[in-house]
Amino acid sequence: MKLDTLSHAELFEEISDLAKEQGVASQDVWNELVSEVLESHLALGELDKDMDLENLRTILSNMWTQYEREASAEMDAEPQDKDNTESTEQLF
Repeated sequence: MKLDTLSHAELFEEISDLAKEQGVASQDVWNELVSEVLESHLALGELDKDMDLENLRTILSNMWTQYEREASAEMDAEPQDKDNTESTEQLF
């Protein structure tokens, strides 16, 4: 699989999912994750070493703010205190 089938959006989604799993909370760690994912796809032959990988790395690194907004919105949407005894929802 070459980059023409791996869109920026697909790569961003993959990196975002990994970042959520790992609890990424800084742009430095995000940038490291971007590099790791690109290197992984390169090693698997899913990206071509002749491509402009630095530009791709820059684009994905700059998507940190988008990830941060989306992750923050998801956190705000989740129930904060499942052990709250005053909750109207009963847990079994």
